[in-house]
Amino acid sequence: MKTKLLPLVAIISAAAAIPTANAANNPYVTDSYGNIVRDGSDRCVRTIHWTADAQDASCKAADEKAAPAASTAATAPAAAEEMAAKPAYKVPANIKGNGTNAYWVGSNGYVVKDGSGRCVRSIYWTEATQIDACEGIVKVEPKPAPAPAPVAKPLPEIKPMPKPVVAPVVKPMAINAPMHFQGFFDTNKTDLSNKAKTQLNDYADYMKAVDDVTLKITGHTDSTGSATYNQKLSEKRANAVKTYLEENGVAGNRMTATGKGESNPIADNKTKAGRAENRRVEIEIVK
Repeated sequence: MKTKLLPLVAIISAAAAIPTANAANNPYVTDSYGNIVRDGSDRCVRTIHWTADAQDASCKAADEKAAPAASTAATAPAAAEEMAAKPAYKVPANIKGNGTNAYWVGSNGYVVKDGSGRCVRSIYWTEATQIDACEGIVKVEPKPAPAPAPVAKPLPEIKPMPKPVVAPVVKPMAINAPMHFQGFFDTNKTDLSNKAKTQLNDYADYMKAVDDVTLKITGHTDSTGSATYNQKLSEKRANAVKTYLEENGVAGNRMTATGKGESNPIADNKTKAGRAENRRVEIEIVK
């Protein structure tokens, strides 16, 4: 049974109200009654499965009937020049519907095309809902704006290293040597008096502050007693002084202790006062 020829908008309106499923591999779009859908030129709307071998006889007759009109239009020189000047209307072979209701969508999910290869619109088609590929519109993506030229960073300022501060050379204060030491002893004694210890304390401080000197310690006696006894006594007096200095921080290897006995008197041994001056220990600083 052949469907009554209706305007294309009416056919598409009816099609939009029914499910889009069609028989698999059907060469033509059919309505819910199984009738072939036709466009405004009475041409059958083909599916992507259409081939010349599978075409319907009535559809073939409708295509041949519409062909002379196209041929006659092409014979006009002005029309031919105009058609040559316009670019061909190119639509991709298969366009997915993706849930659109602006076009007729077949059961395979692709938009249905008419005999001219154009997408078949529905009554819901608007420019806002159109598929650009169906309308032959190719959007040209704008070229990205050129990246701004890199801004050269200013070089860091290199400041000269400050001149090192040279500390002034402070000369050490001169350390005065202690007063000449003469320690006096009682007869036959080697004990140091408090006055002698006070003087020896100054020598100990001096020796600890100055490391390039040594001490020569010499003991003496008066003429009382034998010369042998007095020699030993003078040595004991010299060692008594050395021992005291060692106890107060002076290294023993920086001191020598010797005795002169009664051989080097500085006063007359015939008097009591003279003998007191001869019973002594003297220190000499050696540099």
